[in-house]
Amino acid sequence: MAGPSVPGRAVDDDLSPDTAATEPTSIITPEADEPIMTLNAVEALFRGSQQHLFATNPEEDDEVALPDEEFSRRVEQLSPVLSTLRKLSASPSGSAELLAIAQKIGDGSRDVSWRLPLGQSGVLSFFIGIIGGQDVPQMITVHALRVIGNSCADTDENRARVVAANCMHRIVNLLNNDSIIAFVIPVLFNICVDYEPAQIAAYKAGINPELVTLISTPERLANANAFMNIICKLLGLVSCQEPEANFVHPATPFILLTLAATPDADLEDFLAQTSVALTYLSNQVFQDAFLKTPKAVSLLLEAFSKASVAFDISTGDPDEAAQLKNVKSIFTQALADVSANPLFASACPIGSGEAQTLQRWIANPYIELQSAACLALGNLARSDEACVAFVQSASIHRPLVAILSSPSNTDAQLLHSALSFLKNLAIPAPNKAILGEAGILEPHVLPRLWALDTQVQVQFTSVSLTRLLLVSSPENVKRICAPLSADPSSPANERDYLHILISLFLRSDQEPTKTEAARAVAAVLRVLHSTPDASTLLPTPSPTTSRAASQASIEHSPTSSPNSVPQPASSSFTAPTALETFYNNHDTLPSALIYLGTQKKFPVLRSDVWFVMALMSRTPSGASVVASCLQNIELLRALLETVTGHDMLAGREELDTIVAGSPDSQQLVAGARADSAEAGVSGMLPQGLEPQQVDPARKAGMERVDRENGLVLIAELLQRCPEKLRVLPLETFREILRTGGELVLNDRATTADGEGGGGAA
Repeated sequence: MAGPSVPGRAVDDDLSPDTAATEPTSIITPEADEPIMTLNAVEALFRGSQQHLFATNPEEDDEVALPDEEFSRRVEQLSPVLSTLRKLSASPSGSAELLAIAQKIGDGSRDVSWRLPLGQSGVLSFFIGIIGGQDVPQMITVHALRVIGNSCADTDENRARVVAANCMHRIVNLLNNDSIIAFVIPVLFNICVDYEPAQIAAYKAGINPELVTLISTPERLANANAFMNIICKLLGLVSCQEPEANFVHPATPFILLTLAATPDADLEDFLAQTSVALTYLSNQVFQDAFLKTPKAVSLLLEAFSKASVAFDISTGDPDEAAQLKNVKSIFTQALADVSANPLFASACPIGSGEAQTLQRWIANPYIELQSAACLALGNLARSDEACVAFVQSASIHRPLVAILSSPSNTDAQLLHSALSFLKNLAIPAPNKAILGEAGILEPHVLPRLWALDTQVQVQFTSVSLTRLLLVSSPENVKRICAPLSADPSSPANERDYLHILISLFLRSDQEPTKTEAARAVAAVLRVLHSTPDASTLLPTPSPTTSRAASQASIEHSPTSSPNSVPQPASSSFTAPTALETFYNNHDTLPSALIYLGTQKKFPVLRSDVWFVMALMSRTPSGASVVASCLQNIELLRALLETVTGHDMLAGREELDTIVAGSPDSQQLVAGARADSAEAGVSGMLPQGLEPQQVDPARKAGMERVDRENGLVLIAELLQRCPEKLRVLPLETFREILRTGGELVLNDRATTADGEGGGGAA
C-alpha cells in the first residue's frame, strides 16, 4: 500500500573539493557521424532552458507543465547528450569526461521541468543501466543516483521506468557502501514514495533487511543518523507487504524500539521509529519474533512510558503534538494486540517485573498507560487461576474500582478497559464476593456508569460486568437488592439498585445493553430461588410496606369479588414474606423475563429463562409472577412449542381473548382450579423431573432440557395458580403435559439406547 503523499527530496552532491569533478582539459575526438557534446554545451543546454533551480525546500517545488512543443524540443536536445553518454561510457579513456557530464546532468535534473524529458529521451534509462556496474567509478555512480532520484521525485512515469528496468536490487545493494548512503537513501525514497509498484520492488530487493542491518550496527548508524527519518519512512512504505523469510529482518520492531528508547533520541526520531515499529508489531510474524526476544516486553513498556511522560509538548510544534498523541494511541492498541498473542503469557508471566510494571501503571495519572495496562493484564487473566491470583494476592481490583468510582475519569477508553479487565476477574466464583466487598456495586461505581446513556459501549460493559458479579453470588444479589436508603421513612427505602437496572432495561434502545440488563435480572431470580431461604438475601419488610403489599395483593387478586366488602386491616392482614414483598416492589420485573423468552436470536438465553421460571414456579410468589409473564401470548406460544414441539396456539388467539374477557371467565377459572386438582397433574409427568441448567457446550441436549424445564413449569403453575393462567380448556393443558411427557420418555429411551441399553437417569 502506498504511503502518505510526501514530496520528493532533492538529491544533491555535497562533495568536498578534493573529490569533486574537475573540468576536462581535452575533448575526445568525435566519430564522424555523431559529434560528442562538450561539457560547456551540456551545461548551456540546461542553463538556457532552465525555468528555476530545484528549490532548497522540496515542499516549495511546483510541478512544471511544459507545452507540447517545448517538451518535444527538450527531448530532441537531449538526443546528442544520450549519444555522448553512450560513447564516453564505451571508451576506455572517457571516464573523466563522463564524470564531468554526469555531474552537469545531475545539476540540471534538479530543475523539475527536465524530469519528464530526461525520462522520455532515454537519458534516465542510461543512468539506470550503469547503476551497480562493477567497473563504474564511485563518483559516476553518485551522479547517476542524483539523476535517478531527482527525475523520479513526484514523477510516476519515471518511477515506472526504474521498476521496469528491474534495477531496484542494484540500488538497494548500494546501501552496503557507507560512503554513498547519503545519496542512496533519498534516491530510494523518491522512487518509492506514493508509488506502490516501486515499494513492492524495493521490498523484494531486500530493502528491509538492508536498512535494519544498517541502523543496528553502531559504527554504520553514525553515517546514517541524519537520514533516520527517511529510513523509517522507507521501512514504513514496505511494512504492509506480507513477510517472506528472505525479504524481512524479524527483529525490525525490536531494533527500532531500542533506538527510540535511548535517552538521546529526540522527538522527531522517536516518533518516526516508534510509529514504524508498531506497524510491524501488528503483524503476527513480527509479533512472534518480538516476544521470543529476551527483554522485548520490557523494551515495549519502556518506549510506551517514554511516549507518555518524557516529552513536554505544551509549547512545542502542534503537528508533533498531534503525532505524539496518535503514537500513544497506537501504542495502546499494539500492547493490546501483543498481549493477546499466546506467547505473551510466557514473556510476561504473572509476578514478573513486566507484570508488576503494568500493575503500577493502573494507579498512575497517565490515562494511556492505565488503559494499556488494563488491556494487557486483562489478556493475562484468561484462567481462573490467574484471575484469583490477581484479586486475592495482588489486589489488582482495588485500583480498578478506584478508576470507575472517580467522577473525573470520563475517558471512554480507560473506563472500557478497566471494565473489561474486571469482567475477566469476575468470572471465578471465589472473586465475586471480594469484588462486591470492594464496593463495586456501590452507587458511585457501577450504578453511576449505568446512567451513561451517551457512552453506549461503557454502559453496556458496566451492565455486563454487573451480570457476571450476580451469577451464582448470593452476597452480591443481597447487595443489589439492598435499599437505596436505610431510613424507613425515605421513599428510597423501598427502592434498590435492581430497580435502577430494570429502569435501564426499560429505557434502553440498545439491544446488547437491554439483553445484558435482562440477563442480570434473571441471574438475581435464579439466586433467590436457588437459596434455601431467600429472606436471608432480601431486606426485612417494614410493617408499613408489608401492610401495603398485603392490601395490594388482596385488591388485585383474580378470585376476589368486585362486590366483596374489604375486611378491617387488623383482622385481614397477613404479613407477606420477604420474597412476596420483593415481587410486589418490582412490578416491572416480568418485562425482562418476557424479553428474554420471546427473543429468537440467542436460543441459550431462552433456555436460561425456562430454567429460571421453572425455579420460580416452585414457590407461590414466584409462580404468580411467572403466570403473569405467560399472559404474553408470544411467551406462552414459545413455551408450549418448546414442550410439545409444535405451535399449540395456532388459530386459538381470538378464542382465548373472547373466553378470557367473557362474563363467565370467573366461573371458568374456578373450574380450572378444581379440574387441575382432580386431574392429579403431578402424576402425568415422568418421574425425577427437576429444573435443570442448560450446558451451552452441549447443544445437542438443549432441546431435551428445555422441554423438561417447561414441563416442570407448567405442572407447578397448574397446581399453584391455575386461575392466573390464560384461560385455556383444561384438556389443552392435559394434552401439553401428556405430549411433553411422552417426548421426555422418548428422549430418555433414545439416550439409554445410545449408551448401550443402560437405564434412564
